[in-house]
Amino acid sequence: MAPPRSDVTVLFDLDGTLIDSVRGDFLACSALFAEHGGELPAQRWAEEVCGRPDGYAELLAELPGAVDDRFARLRELWAEHMNPGVVVLLPAVLELLAALESAGVAMALVSASDREWVRRWLVHYDLARFFRATVSGDEVANRKPAPDLYLEAVRRSGADPGRCLAVEDSVTGVLAARAAGIAVAAVPTELTRGLDYSAADHVLDRIDGVGALLGLPA
Repeated sequence: MAPPRSDVTVLFDLDGTLIDSVRGDFLACSALFAEHGGELPAQRWAEEVCGRPDGYAELLAELPGAVDDRFARLRELWAEHMNPGVVVLLPAVLELLAALESAGVAMALVSASDREWVRRWLVHYDLARFFRATVSGDEVANRKPAPDLYLEAVRRSGADPGRCLAVEDSVTGVLAARAAGIAVAAVPTELTRGLDYSAADHVLDRIDGVGALLGLPA
């Protein structure tokens, strides 16, 4: 049975969960490999980079030249592929956030990305108003899949981990939430659907399935 709606805190990931930034990230990484005559399979990117900020260094170490130079070029490609004209809100996100707010459900944002990136999109899409707390990757000692981000979000929002539901698109995020003792609803993206989400409590086709999990009317 779903818990009382007013007694739940929903902890949302950002990239790939609320905004469609993962495809731009993959395209940027792929373009960098192509510039060096290589190819980056989508499955490999999904497994090694999606939801894992530390994964970029390992990936770029394969390319010729200094890793710092490769990062600099990747940032240029990110700017090309991950701008406001490309990074859009995912379907049903605003409707779900508004419905949860109306139902008295507390919400927090838990992102492995840096504060500057998180703030950019919260402001651009006017999402900050929905969240009781926001925690970014550069505010904790260890990013996902470590539990630090979720534990800090629980602390800031005054929530009980046993009365929380995390919403994640990446396997890394699922593992982070589970390590913090939090139930997880995974919403895979088109690029990550082939990964193993068996650690999640629920695997949803769309984010609006979260409302049904909490007993909100359709």
